[in-house]
Amino acid sequence: MHALSSPPRISTARSRSAVTPWLLGLLAITLLWDMSGLDMAVMQLFGGADGFALRHNGLLERVLHDAMRHVMTGFWLLLCAWALWPGLRMPRRERWTVVALATLSLMAVNLVKNHSLTSCPWDLQAFGGTARLVSHWAWGVSDGGSGRCFPGGHASSGFAFLALCLPWLAAPAGTVRRRAVGLRWLAAVVWVGLLAGAVQTVRGAHFPSHTLWTWLICASVSWVGWRLALPWLGERSEPVRATRTGFAQGQPRPPSSPRRTLTAVLRPLVLPMACMLAVLWISRLGLMAWQADRIAQAQAWGHVWLQGLRFDAVLLGLVWVLPATLTPWLALGQRSQRAWGTVLRVYGGIALLLVAFMELSTPAFMAQYDSRPNYLFVEYLGYAKEVGGTLLKDYWPHLLATAVLLPTLAWVYARLTRPVAHGVTLRAWQALGLSLLLFASLALGGRGALGHRPANPASAAVTTDHLVNEVPLSSLYTLAYAIYQSRKSEEGGLVYAELPQAQVIDVVRRETGLPAAAFNDPESPLRHLQTTLHPRARPLNLVIVLEESLGAEFVGRLGGLPLTPNLDRLANEGLWFDNLYATGTRSVRGIEAVVAGFPPTPAVSTVKLAKSQRDFFTLASFLKPKGYESTFFYGGESHFDNMRSYFMGNGFDRVVEQKDMPASAFIGTWGASDGDLFDVAHQQFLQQPADKPFFGLVFSSSNHAPFEFPEGGFDLYEQPKNTVNNAVKYADHALGRFFEKARRSAYWDNTLFLVVADHNSRVYGPSVIPIERFHIPGLILGGAIRTPERIATVASQIDLAPTLISLMGLSGEHPLTGRDLTDPAQRARPGRAIMQFDKIQAYMEGSRVAVLQPDVAPRLMTYAEGQLKDTAGSDPGLVEKAQAHARYAQWAYQKQWHR
Repeated sequence: MHALSSPPRISTARSRSAVTPWLLGLLAITLLWDMSGLDMAVMQLFGGADGFALRHNGLLERVLHDAMRHVMTGFWLLLCAWALWPGLRMPRRERWTVVALATLSLMAVNLVKNHSLTSCPWDLQAFGGTARLVSHWAWGVSDGGSGRCFPGGHASSGFAFLALCLPWLAAPAGTVRRRAVGLRWLAAVVWVGLLAGAVQTVRGAHFPSHTLWTWLICASVSWVGWRLALPWLGERSEPVRATRTGFAQGQPRPPSSPRRTLTAVLRPLVLPMACMLAVLWISRLGLMAWQADRIAQAQAWGHVWLQGLRFDAVLLGLVWVLPATLTPWLALGQRSQRAWGTVLRVYGGIALLLVAFMELSTPAFMAQYDSRPNYLFVEYLGYAKEVGGTLLKDYWPHLLATAVLLPTLAWVYARLTRPVAHGVTLRAWQALGLSLLLFASLALGGRGALGHRPANPASAAVTTDHLVNEVPLSSLYTLAYAIYQSRKSEEGGLVYAELPQAQVIDVVRRETGLPAAAFNDPESPLRHLQTTLHPRARPLNLVIVLEESLGAEFVGRLGGLPLTPNLDRLANEGLWFDNLYATGTRSVRGIEAVVAGFPPTPAVSTVKLAKSQRDFFTLASFLKPKGYESTFFYGGESHFDNMRSYFMGNGFDRVVEQKDMPASAFIGTWGASDGDLFDVAHQQFLQQPADKPFFGLVFSSSNHAPFEFPEGGFDLYEQPKNTVNNAVKYADHALGRFFEKARRSAYWDNTLFLVVADHNSRVYGPSVIPIERFHIPGLILGGAIRTPERIATVASQIDLAPTLISLMGLSGEHPLTGRDLTDPAQRARPGRAIMQFDKIQAYMEGSRVAVLQPDVAPRLMTYAEGQLKDTAGSDPGLVEKAQAHARYAQWAYQKQWHR
C-alpha cells in the first residue's frame, strides 16, 4: 500500500506516448511467434505420446497453479480495498479505474476462452488425447476436443493487473509521480504472468502462444481503457453542493473513523454470518471426531479442513451475497439503516436455525445412509406417519437434542445480535465501493472456484470414501444441491457424458447379446422379440416376493450372518444367483428394475416421474394381453412412493394394502407384518381360477426400521428384540411359512416364484461406491423348476424380467435391455451390473468397474474379494458401455422408448 500511495516526485506526462510503441512491439512478437510454428516444438520438450510427465507435479499443480490462483484472487480483493480506502494520496477515481481495468482484462480473457474451440495440448492426439491440431485462427472449426483453452487463463493471474502500473507510467495531465514505481509494478505483474504461463506450458495445458495472446489482450484492454478514462481522470474541479449533513461538498466534514464507520455498517451483517460459521465448524468437528477412523484411513484430515472452509464460503456466499450487496446502500440514511438491520437480524436468524437444524439431523441420516442429507430427506418428509413413527422409536435422542439445542441457539443469537444505536451513515461513493467489494467477495465465495464451472459436491470427491468426501460439505448445501438437481429428473438428471444417440443405441443393443436384425421398431430402439427357451403348453403363473432391505450380509448362503435358514434351504431347490446386484438403494429403484426391467439413472426413480405413469413397460403390462390378472400386495399404504399410481397405470388390476388386512393382523409403523401379508396373498392365489394365469407382486416391509414384528415361531438372534438382525430372521421365518403353504397348494406346480431383495438395509462403506452393499440374494423356484442350479454370472436386477419371461414359457416383444440368464450363450459372456449410488453410477463387467461421477473423468477400478480398488491403464470399451447405458436410460424415459 505504501508503494501504491507513493508521494509525487517526477512528471510522467511524456511517458504516455512511450507506451504505444511497446504495445505494438508486443503485438509483433506475438504474431511472429504464432507464425513460426514453434508451439509444437516447445510442447514436445515436455510431453510425448504418453502425455506430460509434469502434468500432476505437486509443485506445479497445487502450488504454482491452484494456490497461485487463490493468491491472485486475494490480491484482487486487496486492490478493491485499496480503491475503497480513504485518505490516500492517489485520487479515488484513478484507483477505481485500475480495479475496473483489471476486472475487464480478466473478463476479456475469459470471454475469448469460453467461446474458443481450441483444445489444450494435453488433449491432442500427439500427446495421448483425442483432439487433432487446429490453429486458433481457424475460427468455427472444432478440433474434436473439449475446446475452451485459448488464450491462457492462468497467465491472466498476472497480466490482468498491468493497469496497476499506468497511474505512474501514464499519469493524468498535471499530475507528477515517480516513474520507477510504475516500472516496478510492470516488472512484477509481467513476471507473475510469464511464470503462470510457463507453469501451464510445462504441465501441457497451454502453448506459449496462448500466454503471449493473454499478455496482449490484457495490455490492450488496460491501455485503451486508461486512455479513454484520462480526460475524466484529469478533471479536478467539482461543483459545490449541499449534502444531507449540512456541509457543502468540498468543505471539511467532521472527523469520522473509517473503522468505526465500517464496523457500524457491517455489524448487522457480520454477526449472523459469524454465528453460521461457528455452527458449521462445531458440527464438522463433531463429525470428524465420529468418523476419525475413516478420515485417517483415507489420509484426508487436511482435505476435510481445506474443503470445509471452501464449502463454508460457498454456503455463506449463496445465502448472503444479495443481502450483503444491498447493505451499504441502505446505510445511506439512518432510518433505512435501522430498518435494514432488523431485516438482517431476522433473515440471519432463520438461516442460522435452518443450518443448525440440518446439522443436527445429519448424524441420524448419516448413520442410516452413510451420506449427508440428500433428496431422500425431502422425499421422506411427505410420509409423516411412517417416518414420524420411525423417528420417535429409533431416534428419540436426536429429536430431544434438537428440541433443546435449537431454542438455546435462538436465544444466544438474539442476545448477540441486539441492535446498537449509532449515527454513522455512508456517502454514495462509499456505498458503491463497499457494495462492489462485498458482492465480489461473496459471489466468488459462493462460486467456490475460478475455473469454468462453479464448485459442486464432486469438487470435494478426491478420496475413494464417499462419506469422507461429504464431511467437508454442509447439510443445508447438500440438500439444496439435491433439490436443484431434482429439477432435472424429468430429463433424466445430470449427464455423465454426451454421446451421439446412434452410438448409444448401438452399444446398448450389442450388450443385450442379440443380433442387430432383432431390433426393428424406430419408435422404440430396444424393442425386440424374445422367444422363450422353455416352451410350455400352459404358461406359468408368476409370483415375485420383493424382500425389503435384504442384503447379502444377512444371508448365510452368501457368506453373511446365519439369519436366513429358510432361504438358504430353498436355495437348493431352484435357480440361485450367487452374484446378483441391486441397481440402487431405494425400494422404488428395486421396483423399476425388477418389475419394469428399467436401468437406473441419476434422477428420481421412474416410479415417481410423470411420463412413466401410463404406457410404461412392466411385467404386468406385458402379461395383460396374454390373459394374466396382476395384483400388488403390500402391508403398508400403497400411496407411499407413488406405488399405487405407477402400478395401476401400467398393467396391474388391483392393489391389496394395509386397509385390506384382517383385523387380527399385526400392524407396525410400516404396515402389516410379513406373515400377515403372505397369508392374505396365499388366500388370493388359492382363489384364482385354474384356467386364468395370474401375476402377484408381494412387497414385504417388516425388515424396516424401527423393526417391528410379532413374537413367536422362531428364536431371536440377539437382544433387544427390535434390531435389524432379528427383523431379518423374522422375515425369513415368514417367508419359510409362506412356501410351506404354497408347496401344498394347487397353484404350486403351475407357478414360478422369484424371491429377491429390493436393496440392502444400509449402503455404506469407505469406497467411492460400496459395491459390496449392492450384493443381494435372488432365487427362482417353484414346481416347474426340476433341476436346481447355481448361477455364478454377475447379474443385475434388470436381468430378472427377461429371465422370468423365458422360464414362464412366454414369447413376445418388449424393450428390455436385460439378459435371459437361462440362455447358455448369455452365461458364457462376462456378466454385468449397473449400480446407482446417489450421483455416482458404476458399471461392473466381471471384476472390472467403470465409475461415473458428475464433472469428473470416468474412473477405472477393480472389484475383487469385496474390495474396490483403482486400477492402472485404460479401458475405453468399458467406459463407453457405462456412459452409453447411463445415457440410454435417460433417453428411454424422456423419449418414452420403454413401452
